Amino acid sequence: AMTATISESANLGFPALPDIGGMSSSPMSAASLVSGTHTVQVWYAGPRHLRVALPVSFGETDLRVNGSQVWLWDSNGQTATHYIAPSSSRPMRRGMKPAPGTREAGPFAGLSPLQAAQRVLAMVGPTTKVTVPGTVEVAGRAAYELAIAPRTSQSLVGRVVIAVDAKTHLPLSVQVFARGSSSPAFQVGFTSLDLARPAMSNFTFTPPAGAKVKTAKLPAPNLMPRAGGMPGAVRPGAVRPGAPHGRGPLAGAQTFGQGWLTVAAIPASLPASIAGGHANGSAAYQSSLTISGPAGQELGLLRVLAKAATPVHGPWGSGRLLRTALFSVLLTSRGQVLVGAVTPGVLYADAAKVK
Repeated sequence: AMTATISESANLGFPALPDIGGMSSSPMSAASLVSGTHTVQVWYAGPRHLRVALPVSFGETDLRVNGSQVWLWDSNGQTATHYIAPSSSRPMRRGMKPAPGTREAGPFAGLSPLQAAQRVLAMVGPTTKVTVPGTVEVAGRAAYELAIAPRTSQSLVGRVVIAVDAKTHLPLSVQVFARGSSSPAFQVGFTSLDLARPAMSNFTFTPPAGAKVKTAKLPAPNLMPRAGGMPGAVRPGAVRPGAPHGRGPLAGAQTFGQGWLTVAAIPASLPASIAGGHANGSAAYQSSLTISGPAGQELGLLRVLAKAATPVHGPWGSGRLLRTALFSVLLTSRGQVLVGAVTPGVLYADAAKVK
């Protein structure tokens, strides 16, 4: 149980992303989360009592779960959406285990310091150096720091620092530093935290007068997202090395390497003008950035990345390379996008293995 404010900030070094089909205007989109600072407020009293408020420009998006009642409020559009769970879904009673292939999610899976810390700690092994450099205070709570660093110079991650609550052992913040950098490229942490059970009034919702009320069905039995993180996130070990992923946003993807050197190879329908190095500033190229819809958003994003990338070639083939402080992205002429927190040489070696 908790009432908390969580802040996430990123400066990953990606090029400025235009609002492709409304993609970057969404506060929870990938384009939005790779730069800037975002804040979310959370009230959590259990799996069936949750409230998440996300401030947006001149308003707020507010999700409330109160037992079987689920409401999403958008103050900008003065719209309240009442979600109805599928008839096959049943609330999970205390002591029940999740269905095979799923995991119980925390109150804000993919957003919390806990989830970020779990993903980092999953990589700890012989290739990792772990130290406890000192103590710190986070959200007014005493904590000790756990510093985790790759032993290999082929990783672009210099170190990850996790602040752990001295009393509860709850991760309070996670900071990811690029190799050789003194400031974090990514960080997420509590700015306020109260572990008392929030009042039930936080979870009830009545549409205000004049609001537009809509009804929608939840697409899946599981109300909460899976604990693996945000959609599309690549988790080391989630896919067998070199094996294609069969479902979801990573359908057809392959992974190579382990731990800090994990690389995802994602198939994409890349026009030759993108992968082959012919993207330019022409009017035709610029107009292609206005394609709408999910497929158009992805293609437009790839065009932006390709424009900022450098043409490269080698025994593995040819393509374009975008390197930031924390990530390397390779778009190959064979229609693959390889991404990892690794040096370009690792991507080139893995590109030769893609089937």
